[in-house]
Amino acid sequence: QSGSSITIGESGTTVSIPSGATITNSGTATGFGSEFAVTQYTARLQQAASQSLSNASWTKLTLGTQVFDKGSIADESNSKITIPSGAGGLWLFRGVTRGDDIRANRLIISFYKNGSTMDGTTAGDTGEISTKGSDGYTGAVMSTFGYLNLSASDYIELYAYQNEGGSENVSQSSLNCVYLGAI
Repeated sequence: QSGSSITIGESGTTVSIPSGATITNSGTATGFGSEFAVTQYTARLQQAASQSLSNASWTKLTLGTQVFDKGSIADESNSKITIPSGAGGLWLFRGVTRGDDIRANRLIISFYKNGSTMDGTTAGDTGEISTKGSDGYTGAVMSTFGYLNLSASDYIELYAYQNEGGSENVSQSSLNCVYLGAI
């Protein structure tokens, strides 16, 4: 032992680390689990009920049911997930919705960051299905994923767009996320 540093070199030695101590590893770490398994933040908001989408406009999807929320980041009353202080970095988001017999030429879902579009109607990481004709999509599920570099207090919402000519319905929508770490 030299100062406040300890070097351990024998196989089979068990070391207990007291609360408040810091571990610096220069060797192989095993048995600590993955970063995902110990993530501080993950959440899922969803809504099973049908929601009407106006023609040719983006509509925020209502996600009033919190399924899980590790880290108190989900806000079901406002259908959004907010990045907490100290958790800026890489996040994985997934958005899902199901068309209820939609006959639109385009049905698109997209993430909005801080109330503004991140993608638009023609490019980016949107989820989209398209159809021409009268058969429609009954129960077609679409999803979009995004690896998002976010800062504390940023928030993400899920929006949908359709252009059938009148109102159309979606249901079984959800917004999911997990914090992957600082970058």
